[in-house]
Amino acid sequence: MKLFQIALFFACVSVTFAGKKLFMNKMKGDIVELEEKFASVLNDTTGSIEELESAIEGIVASLSEMQTAQAQKDIDLAWQALHMAGAAACRGSAANGGKGEWSNSVIPKENGKKCDDQCQLTDRPYCRAEVAVSGYPGRATDYTQSVGYFYNYECDGGWNVDVNHNEVAAEDGDILTADSTYYRFCCCARS
Repeated sequence: MKLFQIALFFACVSVTFAGKKLFMNKMKGDIVELEEKFASVLNDTTGSIEELESAIEGIVASLSEMQTAQAQKDIDLAWQALHMAGAAACRGSAANGGKGEWSNSVIPKENGKKCDDQCQLTDRPYCRAEVAVSGYPGRATDYTQSVGYFYNYECDGGWNVDVNHNEVAAEDGDILTADSTYYRFCCCARS
């Protein structure tokens, strides 16, 4: 019986060692599998980070393009507002208010030239007035606040030859400067 107990003991120990060996082999396999999965996650994450960085660079570039486009729109709208002010000033300066069968036009005044001469170069050859207008940026906050200035001139003078008052000679962004620059216009009519 003792021999049987010893044999049983050795059998149990062998099964335990065999089971432990199987367990260890399985654990080693699991560890290898986990290492492979971890490496795969690292590779996927690296790819994802690179893709994310690329996407962020694309977004930043798009935002930069949008800012540039918006800045140009701001400049274009400022010039348009000035042109509309010039048209309103011409309308108010014309003897009959610009009445007639044809539309009248507003053209930028060239330094040292007479509006009489400049209008004759267009399809509206008769000068009705020369005007200079200036306006401040921003909304008025008081009913006595000056928001702009104007001058009316005759058509036959080369008035105010300051190059800073010449729209064609100005830089595109000059319209956005805060100083009060006058821009001059010739008011031309067809008849």
